[in-house]
Amino acid sequence: MNEQTNGLTLDLAAFEGPLDLLLHLIKDLKVDIFDIPINLVTDQYLAYIHTYEALSLDVASEYLVMAATLLEIKTQMMLPKTPKEVVEEEEDPRDSLVEQLLAFQQYQEISHILADKQAERSLEYTKQPTDLSAYQAKIPMTGRQLTPDDLYRAIQKMAFRLKNQQPIQTTIAGELYSVSAAMADIREAFVSSNRNVLMFQDTVFIGKIHSRSQIVSLFLAILELVKSNELYLYQENLRADIQLIRREESE
Repeated sequence: MNEQTNGLTLDLAAFEGPLDLLLHLIKDLKVDIFDIPINLVTDQYLAYIHTYEALSLDVASEYLVMAATLLEIKTQMMLPKTPKEVVEEEEDPRDSLVEQLLAFQQYQEISHILADKQAERSLEYTKQPTDLSAYQAKIPMTGRQLTPDDLYRAIQKMAFRLKNQQPIQTTIAGELYSVSAAMADIREAFVSSNRNVLMFQDTVFIGKIHSRSQIVSLFLAILELVKSNELYLYQENLRADIQLIRREESE
């Protein structure tokens, strides 16, 4: 139902409640929400209510409660005050209404954002989850392939052998053993031994390894040489030692 009232369009059904109607009035009248001209806004609000009643339409009780609140605020602001009351009065009668309007405005903005997100989501089409159980089967490895567990057990075995061969008391120099130095030592070991194959456990003696950090450097050097295709690893069975085979000459 639409009706013209003081140049404003009446359609209470289009509002979400009295706060929504008040925000519409404030925006339409172009007034500051923090300094509401309560007389003007109250008059416009009551004009809406009266016009709606004149059309024999029921006005929701919440709109009538807000009308009473506006009249109360208007009355408080119109009543004359003694100088003492002016000094003692700290709060503006409109403060509570302004807080309600700001909170409602914030809820409206959030609801609009959520509505936009829902509209965007409605344009997306999801795919049903794919059954990947067939790819979870364990694939047997060939005889020349090694798992990370194999390398982990080999490095553990190397560390154990090194620990047993160390003296009870020893002084270790703080010199760093880099991965590049370990790679150079491995290459030199192949040359000096005049062999294309070195046993993994024997590499612990390369470069006079003495500490866990040096073992780690040596282990990383082996992996780097494998990565660069200079050598590859071979193990005859699970209990056998891992062999380092120089790729250039072995092939």
